[in-house]
Amino acid sequence: MTSVAPSKWTAAEPVGDGARVSFRQPVTDSGFVDAAWWPRSRDLVAELRSLLPLLDDARRPVFRVSVNPSAWDGVAPRVIQVEGRSVKLSGFVEQDPLLVMLADDWRDPRINVLLIAPDTDPEVARRALLLAADADCISRPADILRAAAAAE
Repeated sequence: MTSVAPSKWTAAEPVGDGARVSFRQPVTDSGFVDAAWWPRSRDLVAELRSLLPLLDDARRPVFRVSVNPSAWDGVAPRVIQVEGRSVKLSGFVEQDPLLVMLADDWRDPRINVLLIAPDTDPEVARRALLLAADADCISRPADILRAAAAAE
């Protein structure tokens, strides 16, 4: 797996109403996740419009997003407009519902993002954001969430 992370982000705290996201620091090829994301709702389109501009700012424009549709409310369109470009959305029931996959237009490198449910206890979510951002973290998404919950 290729890990990609903007070097300027390590904090899990959002700015204003921005996306609550953390990226692994430093970048490493080990592990299962490259980032963690704690959206505010289960509206995929609205939440992506908050998340994807952060990657644009880091010169990592995303053109493809893959999710398990069971993690989101409603049916998302196949294509959305974000920052003046088209982003293709794909839903796969066999994909881990705790994982969102982001890719550029050539699908390489891919960014694997741990999805933290919007209704997760804030302290557990913050711990999961920090655990996923640890360069030494090689845990699977469910294990990261279990560890964050167990630390209470």
